[in-house]
Amino acid sequence: MKNNKLIFGIVLLLIMTFQISKADELVFKGVYQGKDLFIINPMIDIGEEYCAYEILVNNIKYDDEIRSSAFKISLDFLNLKYGEEFEVVIKHRSDCTPKLVNPEVLKPLSTYEIINYELGYNDLLRFTTTNESGKLTFYVEEYRWNRWIERGRIMGEGGPGNRNYSVKIYPFAGENKFRVYQIDHLGRRHYSEEFVFNIDKEPVKVMTKLSKVGKEIVFSGLTAYAVVNEFGEELITGVGTSIDVSNLKKGQYFLNFENEYVVFKKK
Repeated sequence: MKNNKLIFGIVLLLIMTFQISKADELVFKGVYQGKDLFIINPMIDIGEEYCAYEILVNNIKYDDEIRSSAFKISLDFLNLKYGEEFEVVIKHRSDCTPKLVNPEVLKPLSTYEIINYELGYNDLLRFTTTNESGKLTFYVEEYRWNRWIERGRIMGEGGPGNRNYSVKIYPFAGENKFRVYQIDHLGRRHYSEEFVFNIDKEPVKVMTKLSKVGKEIVFSGLTAYAVVNEFGEELITGVGTSIDVSNLKKGQYFLNFENEYVVFKKK
């Protein structure tokens, strides 16, 4: 009986020892920004051993010295390009955890460049980028009614090489201006240059008598529009050849269309 207890105790001790010594993994995924990763690597109680004992970068063993309480992981050896994704796996003992000091280097910055833009068939605004360092949203804006108005959002593909994007727009007769921008993790807005197009077409006109508007306002063609109240609030927005204003209360409103704004009275 005593022997059985002794054997059980030895087995339990071995299990506990295995659990203490087994390895864990710390995984970081990021977008290459040309920066090194700095790691705090605690020393453990067993002699001169440190927490982390092996590092893999994109499944390639990292051979630089890591037997230290602090070290850096330089990604230069992979010859990564700006915007390329990478994964770092730090194998460490289970009774401790290394720490990444500068986690911001994992997040993409907005570094894109516009190399081409055009107004294509069916009024598609097309633009081509290069040097995107990460997958960040492109916000597309149009200058109309004396202000910049958001016209679309496109998720950037990120990574090296050229990327092509397009968004449907509704240009008016005359000078049309557009721009795009991204917001990175630092909260910075990275604006493109303005895309300027001079459109030669028949201007859209209002066909409804604006002094006595009933249920709708009719235009001579397709246009972007906005109905604004006296406080500057946009009540109705859209694109079309007419606007349903039947739900508006009686009173005076502002009508934005094409690149113009006029006053109308709802009866």
